[in-house]
Amino acid sequence: MSEQDTEARLRRLEDKDEIMALLLEYRRALDEKDFAAYAALFAAEGEFIAGPMRATGPAAIQELVEGMLGTLLTAEAGNDLHVVANPDIRLDGDRASAHTTWIYILRGEDGGPDLAKVGHYDDVLVREGGAWRFLSRDAPMDMPLL
Repeated sequence: MSEQDTEARLRRLEDKDEIMALLLEYRRALDEKDFAAYAALFAAEGEFIAGPMRATGPAAIQELVEGMLGTLLTAEAGNDLHVVANPDIRLDGDRASAHTTWIYILRGEDGGPDLAKVGHYDDVLVREGGAWRFLSRDAPMDMPLL
């Protein structure tokens, strides 16, 4: 194996690791209600789609998600939790796609976890300014709260 092949393989592993970190940072920012950090995970022209809701650009995305407080998200950190699972990341140079399962859990009246809904993310990612960012994040719900 040539040095160039080794460097390319290492770059792919590093890219996948950086994208996994992005997926996990998204979850952390969302659960901690750190919407400025959340919005900063999107590219300058990034788009977030959740059912009929859609926003383009970090400022509009932050405004959209802040508007979900008390309706689609609990208003207080610690009363809800997002689980991100089953990542499938596909690289193509400075672009990538990812498909991930999300699970949304609420704190129940007894303090225990209540499953609220399940869906998935369809992502298009781009390397922007040396870091991976969401160019498009679509978050359809697969199993709504009954």
